Amino acid sequence: MSGVEPSIFKSYREWLEHEQMPKGKKAALVAAMELFAETGFDGTSTSQIAEHAGISQATIFKYFHTKQDLLLAIVKPVMQHLFPEYRDEFFLGMSKCETLPDLIHFIVTDRYAFISKNAEVVKILVMEMMTNQEIRELLHQLIATNDYNFLSELMGNFQRTGELRDDIDSAAILRVIGGQLITYTIQRRYAPGWVGDEATDLRNITAQIIRTISQ
Repeated sequence: MSGVEPSIFKSYREWLEHEQMPKGKKAALVAAMELFAETGFDGTSTSQIAEHAGISQATIFKYFHTKQDLLLAIVKPVMQHLFPEYRDEFFLGMSKCETLPDLIHFIVTDRYAFISKNAEVVKILVMEMMTNQEIRELLHQLIATNDYNFLSELMGNFQRTGELRDDIDSAAILRVIGGQLITYTIQRRYAPGWVGDEATDLRNITAQIIRTISQ
């Protein structure tokens, strides 16, 4: 990857705009993303996607053999960058944080900015990880590969502060932070009456995470 790629992928929609692909394929991806987020993968048919995109079902199957292939083409790019594909830059930012509160603040603000810009795909991921084995396997592959272990690297940064609870492991940290951010992002987009001022909410989320994992 080149050194400029981390700043390119901000959201799936922006990424699609700059991708060199046929208009029909791009329209299918946008329509599928919107409908999967609204009615779920199982609740959306390819005929509905085609109608929403203004294309034929034949056009969809020209580019995607199955509806599952269409789903993966939507979630995979976001998953790769959520964990993130340009991990060197992400962990460089973490390495500059000397205390646990600084570290949590960096992660919350950095990942919330990304998740909030990809709220539709994140909602799809949350729904599909409960029932879609292929999505769960893809997530596992992205977090821990043969040449790089995201969770191990994450844990090393938290332990470096000397403020982490002894009974907290990397998977628990990921659940606490990811659960808070993803839930809040979905609430803010789909149930705005449940949330307040964004800056205040993020400070509260940061404080809650610190209380949960610190000594």
